[in-house]
Amino acid sequence: MGFYAMKIKLTPELSYLIGLWRKCRAYEGLGVKGNDELLGIFSKEAISQGLAQPDKMLTEGDRVYFYHSAYKKFFQEVEKNQLERFKYLNDYAANYIAGLFDSAGSIDEKGVVSLARMSKEDELLLLRLGFNTKRKSGLLMVERPLVFLAFIKNYTKLFRGNKIFDYVESKKRG
Repeated sequence: MGFYAMKIKLTPELSYLIGLWRKCRAYEGLGVKGNDELLGIFSKEAISQGLAQPDKMLTEGDRVYFYHSAYKKFFQEVEKNQLERFKYLNDYAANYIAGLFDSAGSIDEKGVVSLARMSKEDELLLLRLGFNTKRKSGLLMVERPLVFLAFIKNYTKLFRGNKIFDYVESKKRG
């Protein structure tokens, strides 16, 4: 029997997982490091999307990961080509940005939305999608947070319960 090359297709759900992985990756295998909630989200998504079996997920302290060279290479390729892959306001970009936000974003008590550890390319990606940002104290501050949050609202997992999304929803209806 010949060599079988696995063909991986980008889906909106996989876009979320890649965005999540990008800013909090664990250097062992393919995984993330962070708090328990973040590790749980990554594990659940990787298993439900069929990337790994539950018994293949490895946990070490603040990290969870699995080994799969084809997916790791695919994640790295999507990361390298993010400006081309996520240039339209669609479910792929919304999931990817939601993953980035879940891994490196925050919403403060005044409703200020920011992202940490963002490169110039990440900044350009957001700008091309219509989200202006300003750099302040190493953070990317989103200038129109309600528009940004409305875009990722249905895809964020870590921030899903944040009360600001009720406000975003009321503004959409109002």
